[in-house]
Amino acid sequence: MSILAKIRVGIIGIGNATSTLVQLLYLSRREEIKGILHKKIGGYSINDIEIVAAYDVDRSKVGKDLSKAIFAEPNNAIKLTDIPETDVIVEMGELKDELGPLSKQVITPAKEEPVNMIDSLKDHKVDILVNLISGFAMKSSENYAMKAAEAGVAFINCTPSIIVNNKEIAELFTSRGIPLVGDDLLSQIGSTALHKSVLELLDERGAKILSSYALDVGGNPETFSSLELRSRNVKRRIKASTIKAATPYEFAITTQSMDYVDFLGDHRDAAIHIEAEFLAGGKISIEIKMRVPDSLNAFNPLVDAIRATKIAIDRGMSGPINEISAYLFKNPPKPMSLREARENFYTFIK
Repeated sequence: MSILAKIRVGIIGIGNATSTLVQLLYLSRREEIKGILHKKIGGYSINDIEIVAAYDVDRSKVGKDLSKAIFAEPNNAIKLTDIPETDVIVEMGELKDELGPLSKQVITPAKEEPVNMIDSLKDHKVDILVNLISGFAMKSSENYAMKAAEAGVAFINCTPSIIVNNKEIAELFTSRGIPLVGDDLLSQIGSTALHKSVLELLDERGAKILSSYALDVGGNPETFSSLELRSRNVKRRIKASTIKAATPYEFAITTQSMDYVDFLGDHRDAAIHIEAEFLAGGKISIEIKMRVPDSLNAFNPLVDAIRATKIAIDRGMSGPINEISAYLFKNPPKPMSLREARENFYTFIK
């Protein structure tokens, strides 16, 4: 296959992140979009990304053209443009998890029979399957990853579910000669990236981190369903682990999504607190508050991950690709500082 072939992508989970992805991919074919982080990665532009298949389990989305499904409730991503029909119909996915009390309030499963994922991926000639389902659906994420491997399709896990760090799944992708990337997409300018950057700066300038916390609230459906106890605990561990990678030593760290605040819409508020000491035991206390549009924050890392994964496919690479995962995800197989991860990523794509 030519290195300049279109990148054929399947999306699982037609939520806010998918809505923003579809809208900006459509707009990019008609105008220059400000703020694209990497216009080219290994010869691929974002216009080379083509969504050819879509999967969900919610009755508000299944059976609809992707252009309509991305605006269906409970989605509340910022609307940037109307989308003409895409001829990509959202197919019924496979829900392997029980809905919790919170998830039930934002997800109503459709009654259609699940599509045969392996056949569907092959029929649509999908190169890369991107997992953007709700964070609580961990068994479903594992199932989708296994189906992608069986179909010979690369897999990008944007959720907190343990996929790339699952030894059995990683070995399956390695044995089948298919790239695997993830886990848990790192927002372009989110609280985790900012938090790590500040901690790395303090460490480089001779300060010793004593303790820190990061707390957030949001107003989109993913925030709501991610408050389910199991996914909440997994998310806490992942965020704490990736933030700790900012320094070569241990310090007290707490991270937590605190609540769902409906009037925030597709925005997230985060509060970061850092205590440190430097010369002669002098104390430093830092407080940061930030508000970001959640789904816009996912676009650049997502299109970079897709294009970099296609490079891995072109090179015949297989199994977990840490050069991509460490730069663009919170829970890669081998966590790194932001600077080291960035250098490794740029070396990889060159």
